[in-house]
Amino acid sequence: MTSDTKKPSGGQIGNTNQQVRGAFAAMLRRKVTQNPKKLEAIVDNLLTLAEAGESWAVRELSDRLDGKAISAVEMSGPDGNPIEVEQAGTFAKELMAVLLSKRQKESGN
Repeated sequence: MTSDTKKPSGGQIGNTNQQVRGAFAAMLRRKVTQNPKKLEAIVDNLLTLAEAGESWAVRELSDRLDGKAISAVEMSGPDGNPIEVEQAGTFAKELMAVLLSKRQKESGN
């Protein structure tokens, strides 16, 4: 990858979504900084909607105050069977041997 094709953080080359989100967030921060009363009005409205029982507003408040709930991800092999890791030990030993050999060559031993 050359210096003119740097991978944007959090995405693939050519994906400008992060840049757009960054620009939007920067503009939003600037507007809120310029007029904090607007943000206060939005927060007041969100609280009112949550008090009225709007589930999305309650969820939004909960996510902001407590953090989003952790979601579990289950991984399995073909047909839902366990993932086979029989070769993991052999792979780890081979990898360690290669890394040790490389280190020894670099240190001149």
